[in-house]
Amino acid sequence: MHTQRLIEGVVSNLKVFREASPRQIGDMGKHCWVVSLRRGDAIAKRGAPMPGVFAIAYGSIKLVLRSQDNEERVLRLVGPGETFGEATALLGRASRYDALALAESKLVVIPSAAILALVDRDPRLARGLVNSLAERSLVLLDEVETACLRRGAQRLASYLDSLVVANGNGNGNGDGNGNGNGNGNGTHTVRLPVSKTLVAARLGITKETLSRLLRSLAERRLIEVSQREIAILDRAALSEMAR
Repeated sequence: MHTQRLIEGVVSNLKVFREASPRQIGDMGKHCWVVSLRRGDAIAKRGAPMPGVFAIAYGSIKLVLRSQDNEERVLRLVGPGETFGEATALLGRASRYDALALAESKLVVIPSAAILALVDRDPRLARGLVNSLAERSLVLLDEVETACLRRGAQRLASYLDSLVVANGNGNGNGDGNGNGNGNGNGTHTVRLPVSKTLVAARLGITKETLSRLLRSLAERRLIEVSQREIAILDRAALSEMAR
């Protein structure tokens, strides 16, 4: 009973299913299951089939690409309330990346057949799924642009600004992956969701470069840094730098 409540709570809070009725969520939830992971556990491996879409109840997952010589590139960091695996699961394709737990995590697996059955019966949910995948495509395009065309300082500024957005668009208190808040005077506090080493890997720079860039932004009074807590002192200037 507790597991079913957990599943329904996680699924009902996913953006793609917010238009679904409690009955629809309950029906789909009967086909879902929960996976518990310890730090370092793999939930998906490149070349292996995806059992469904993964939704994070709590914890943190990193999606990584590996070269033939085992060089790792962090593709995405996924936190509570987020999903991954939509495209490969819905198309019945094998995973294109490895997915590893960064901390103790609990995931809900939503099988593709349950999702497709639901959208077949409700055009609103089909539209929600299309919109979600379209938004993910645009986010990916932004990330490719950032990785290919922007300098390290721009990537960092864009990343910090995205944490403010995740916290509620910078319009007051929020609780996203950055776990921070904002107030009316333009100061926002965010928390790096993972270690600086992983943030650096996500941005495609070294940890030393990340530390240097953070110091530079602090010296310019754009931010203040305290361990993983970062106060955004001048978001407008940070956003301009990101552009």
